[in-house]
Amino acid sequence: MITLILFLFQQTYAVGTWTKYGATLENTHLQYMKGAMMSAPDVKWSYKTKSGEESYGATVADIDKDDTMEVVIGSLDNKVCCLNGITGAVKWSYLTGIGGAVSSPEIADLDKDDTMEVVIGSCDNKVYCLNGITGIAKWSYLTGSWVGASPSIADVDKDDTLEVVIGSGDNKVYCLNGITGMAKWSYITGNSICSSPAIADIDKSNNIMEIVIGSWDKKIYCLNGMTGGVKWSYTTGDIIYSSPAIADVDKDDTLEVVIGSNDDKIYCLNGMDGTVNWSYTTGGDIMSSPAIADVDKDDTLEVFIGSEGPYVYCLDGIRGALKWSYQSRGTPHRGMSVADLDMDNKFEVLVPDFNSDYLTCLNSENGSLLWEKQLAKDVHDITIADIDNDGCVELVIGTWGDSTFWTLDDITNSTNCGCMGTEEKNKELKVESSEFKVIKEKIYLSVSNTIQANIKLYDLCGRLTETIYQGTLSKGNYTFTSNIRNNGIYFVKLTTLNFKETKKLILIK
Repeated sequence: MITLILFLFQQTYAVGTWTKYGATLENTHLQYMKGAMMSAPDVKWSYKTKSGEESYGATVADIDKDDTMEVVIGSLDNKVCCLNGITGAVKWSYLTGIGGAVSSPEIADLDKDDTMEVVIGSCDNKVYCLNGITGIAKWSYLTGSWVGASPSIADVDKDDTLEVVIGSGDNKVYCLNGITGMAKWSYITGNSICSSPAIADIDKSNNIMEIVIGSWDKKIYCLNGMTGGVKWSYTTGDIIYSSPAIADVDKDDTLEVVIGSNDDKIYCLNGMDGTVNWSYTTGGDIMSSPAIADVDKDDTLEVFIGSEGPYVYCLDGIRGALKWSYQSRGTPHRGMSVADLDMDNKFEVLVPDFNSDYLTCLNSENGSLLWEKQLAKDVHDITIADIDNDGCVELVIGTWGDSTFWTLDDITNSTNCGCMGTEEKNKELKVESSEFKVIKEKIYLSVSNTIQANIKLYDLCGRLTETIYQGTLSKGNYTFTSNIRNNGIYFVKLTTLNFKETKKLILIK
């Protein structure tokens, strides 16, 4: 017996794994699962590394299928660690070469063996692929210099195999075969790369993905996922640390690239040709990466980014006009993160702050301060995820000054906080598909014109269970099969450029 309940999501979907640069390949930094932090949260547990610094960010996923979430981190003590999400206890650790694993890890089943792999870059010039259950290396790839950028994983060339895309200090962008670790192609830029790639089928060309990345040669590159050739590049006025985000920010039915530069500007570029739609000049270098969300429910996306001014900025996605700014205690130097942290059906913005002891939470609509949490010097990347399976998100944050990863939870230990959008039911949308339905493990989609689609399966806690399809669909009828085996409640989420539709499936075999 299968029961179907239908409701519509107006925003980007919730996610199960969450990394430094965002939940999706487009790097939008948006979490849809809610929290219950009506005030500054409490420390749930902390984990101290042995180096003077920690890595750029954690990744959360149930990588060993024990129904408990794991937190995977890298650090400058040359270790990659897998921690129990509930207790913080070490499940396994892997020792890299000297230099430290400062990259954020990425997690996926690369070889389709029903086991997750962990991919991470290291300053020993290598990219590592580790078995998610044991932490044993499956392969490593030697680049020509340090790897400080974080990887992205996708089937970029339509060969039904996942690739690992990552930049390096040797001025190259690498595309590696996810199964063997062998290079499929590499592209040489004019300087080192600390930017993490954003990946999408920007030009809707038969599922061949585009890869967008910034470089210290002052350029933003858009590369063909099949060949690694340049589709376009744009030169800014200074080096680029920021990682790009991809979204249709101006409602023109095409994707834009949003990224910051150390020339003090944030740029919005046309994804098709790299021309400038708008730029906004801040008060200092931008090492931060943008977050993108419709926070005031006006059907228009906002862009959030920090600069060394030191300010956090909220910009109108259509024109790049300033909506508000907030003066930070230190330097908001990493990616902003957006989520409904207090169950008020409104988004909050979390600010990572260099040269400060505080994590800051802002009202996303007007930039007012909601709360601060004192941790330790140099607050770095923020991961938002449900790490203890209670149905509410927690926060995972690294601080450089004391080499610690912190997990924060609401003070009331709330449960079942829900997801943004579930309160908006039966709302009419102009959809591009004439039919979208789920019957048993089959997903049926009838498309009336060409669309770019993502179909993903999540469990009740918002954890990503399976990516069913990601790419372009032309007019026609399609059937997709899910591999779910266990009874339970799942969300099948269809996302296109113009709408999001979610079906809730209660499966009883």
